[in-house]
Amino acid sequence: MDPLDVVLQVDEVEPHFQAIFSADSHEIIGYEVLGRLRQQERTISLGPFFHDANVPDDFKMEMDLKVQQLALNYYMEQNIQQHLFLNIGANYFATDTDDQFLNQLLAYQEKGLDLSKIVIEIMGHQATGDIDSLSHTLKYLQTFGVKVVVDELGTGMSNVEDIMLMEPDILKVDLEVLQNESMSTSFHGIIHSLSLLARKLGAELLFNGIASNYQFHYAWRNNGRYYQGDFLSEIKPHFLAVDVLKKRFRLDIQQFIEIERTKLMAKYQLARTLNQLISGKGKEVKKHRPLDEQVDYLARGLEDIFFKVYVTDEDGFQKTVNLIYNEEEWEWDSLVKGKNWSWRPYFIENVIRMKEEKTGILSDLYNDIETGERIRTFSYPLDSDYYLFMDISPMYLDDHEDLLW
Repeated sequence: MDPLDVVLQVDEVEPHFQAIFSADSHEIIGYEVLGRLRQQERTISLGPFFHDANVPDDFKMEMDLKVQQLALNYYMEQNIQQHLFLNIGANYFATDTDDQFLNQLLAYQEKGLDLSKIVIEIMGHQATGDIDSLSHTLKYLQTFGVKVVVDELGTGMSNVEDIMLMEPDILKVDLEVLQNESMSTSFHGIIHSLSLLARKLGAELLFNGIASNYQFHYAWRNNGRYYQGDFLSEIKPHFLAVDVLKKRFRLDIQQFIEIERTKLMAKYQLARTLNQLISGKGKEVKKHRPLDEQVDYLARGLEDIFFKVYVTDEDGFQKTVNLIYNEEEWEWDSLVKGKNWSWRPYFIENVIRMKEEKTGILSDLYNDIETGERIRTFSYPLDSDYYLFMDISPMYLDDHEDLLW
């Protein structure tokens, strides 16, 4: 539909709502307000209108204010205690020189609206204006108890500095991209980064676009506190009972817990097996032989598990060649000798753990810098000076799906 036709039919606009659920209470904690346009016996989403870059911001603001006004009226009539999530374009505040949005909220506050129940969703990756000015506006709104969400993360990664400047209460991640298999590897890394960022900011993660049990589980195990999507509840013109999915949540999350336990046990069992294996082979190594030859001996016979093996000292300097398994034999790569790997994530922490606990460590799943494939590394303390690193083959992980977790 032509954007001008939408503007001309502003009286036919109505609010719809999609429930947002909480991981801790298993209940609805809020509703996102979504605009719809009545067309005879059906309604049309206003999403394309709001996402159209050719539509002026003041047109979008006018439509948003209308939708929000209707939503707030209905919200107060129904005496709903859950939060109301209102979408606001990142550039609206620059356009809204008359403070229409803020004045509308304050007018409803005078009518009895608790502003601490209002959450505004900022479409962060669309921000093209003055982020400092936007940040000040958001902080001012937060003084009234309003909470802030940075929206549409995952579909277009926003500038991290801008996100931190906005100091959001919630980061919202869109999981629809998970349906695209070609994006899955990089997307996992983005989700992990957002999880770390949320923790640093003291913010919560809200996962949107949940369309399957797999995505629900994915959101849960990636530290999601809030969930939204058609798999849980479709967009409706009315509110729902707060505990509408409580029994289902309890059953689903119990299933997730059992799956998680199974996967973790697989990792602990592999670590225990590798510790015993390397310890046994280590006793057979002739210590008077050059270190490269000792590591070569340790690697042989383990090519079904590992594809690269090397040794560093506790400061991260590589003391051996890289032993790389190439189809039928172990090859030596001496170019890496002397390089320092202390900059790698968790290197120093893991060395200290191995030194104190006298045992090997199985890493988290990560993408190999050279191949891009998802791997794990087993690290083992050879003695007080040297530490063995063994990269587990992607083929081995593929054959043991519990480790791809």
